[in-house]
Amino acid sequence: MGLLEGRKALVTGARKGIGRGIAAALAREGADVGINDIVDDAATRQTAKMITGYGRKASVHIVDVSTVANINRLVDDFVKQHGGVDILINNAIFPDQSRPLFDTDEAYWDRMMDLSLKGYFFASQAAARHMVKQGRGGRIISLSSVHAYRAFHNWTAYGVAKAGLKRMAKGLAIDLRGTGITANCIAPGAIVNTLSDGTIDPAPYDLNKFPWLKQLPTTRGGLPSDIAGAAVFLCSEMGSYVNGETILVDGGMINTGGDM
Repeated sequence: MGLLEGRKALVTGARKGIGRGIAAALAREGADVGINDIVDDAATRQTAKMITGYGRKASVHIVDVSTVANINRLVDDFVKQHGGVDILINNAIFPDQSRPLFDTDEAYWDRMMDLSLKGYFFASQAAARHMVKQGRGGRIISLSSVHAYRAFHNWTAYGVAKAGLKRMAKGLAIDLRGTGITANCIAPGAIVNTLSDGTIDPAPYDLNKFPWLKQLPTTRGGLPSDIAGAAVFLCSEMGSYVNGETILVDGGMINTGGDM
């Protein structure tokens, strides 16, 4: 019996990197998993294959989770296929997460907030509605970032969105008082996010290419499995008394000086 035996988990942005790592880890602990992404390709299907490889049910949902209509459709479809929802992992991102201040226009700002803040809120709302109706509690986890704690050059819009998620978790925890649903964030540091060959972790960062990682107390970059372990903890009974919090999983990155 795994720590999450029989749970139904929906993971957004699960094609690769952190999303794939979390999806696979939840399945390994006994959860059935819905894979959401905007890209439908071999990598997305490979993530689903990893889930079924652990003997769990996998579903694939190709949906842009930056609009409320799409989000509601996604959650309803997941519930229809799996018979309920116990875990929501908000992880969807888009590739160009950093942009210089004077190159940040309204379209980029709106895209960032629609996906990484508004989208996470309304996905949480939609999943929580089902969780409350089910009456068996649940877990909502949003991927924040070390950028919510420290300012880095050319990352302002991203950092604003990720900082908003910290406050959102606190608000959701209060708003869902007494339901058995917890809402938390995980704030990763520098996590390698490239495609892997059917495994949770891709090749680690090359420290010769990214020498600043040697300044971290852990002297390495992070892996999806580092974040997945925190997600499993929060989703299991071990993390049931953690609510409204943001857990940094950054190798001590915020304790170092300098810029990325």
